[in-house]
Amino acid sequence: MQKLKILLLILIPALLLTACSKESEDSILLAAKTKLEEAKKLDSENKPEEAKKAYGEAIELYKKFLTEYPTSQKAPEVYSSIAKIYVDNLKDYPNAIKHYEELTAKHPASKEGKYGMFMVAFIYDEMLKDKEKAKVSYQKFLDKYPKDEDPNEKMSESARMMLQMLDENRSIEDIIKNTQKDSVKTETPKEEPKKEEPKKNDVKKDESKKEAPNKTIDPNATDSDTKKK
Repeated sequence: MQKLKILLLILIPALLLTACSKESEDSILLAAKTKLEEAKKLDSENKPEEAKKAYGEAIELYKKFLTEYPTSQKAPEVYSSIAKIYVDNLKDYPNAIKHYEELTAKHPASKEGKYGMFMVAFIYDEMLKDKEKAKVSYQKFLDKYPKDEDPNEKMSESARMMLQMLDENRSIEDIIKNTQKDSVKTETPKEEPKKEEPKKNDVKKDESKKEAPNKTIDPNATDSDTKKK
């Protein structure tokens, strides 16, 4: 019993110290955001090596957040932030794909997870020019998201168009032109039936009818009356 008390006296302060030393979610994210802004500033000042180092430090801070708060509601956004740095700033596309895939696997129901799945296909297609992997990734995306629940997203629509381009080896301009042609309905105007012109003989007959006076003979009239008329 005495040993248990001594053990508790040792462990409790240690646990309290660990709890107190753990940074909050907001403080880690603030530090990462600050470091990211610093990196972008160095980039704008044409200091690529210093900027690259600062981007790496920002990524490490984001990874620290994921280690300490793996179940946080902010975790999907943090994964997306890491992948975005790899794509936009470091041009490290394999690492970007890796983190987008982790995001999709660990947070499949989140909107960031859906975006990450689309971005994997897009990076293979546009950055790495690996058309076969891009086709597989776009199809995988469409199998899970056949249509956009939110009409403003248009990710499923875009994935379908990109996959069609890859399958048919066509450019996006060709696809857009064909889509516009299909949407415009070309209707041929109906021709009005031509009125037949009256024949000359019929015209003459009509005119003769108009000119001929109507002669009515009175049966009671005498010959003299008829002659007078």
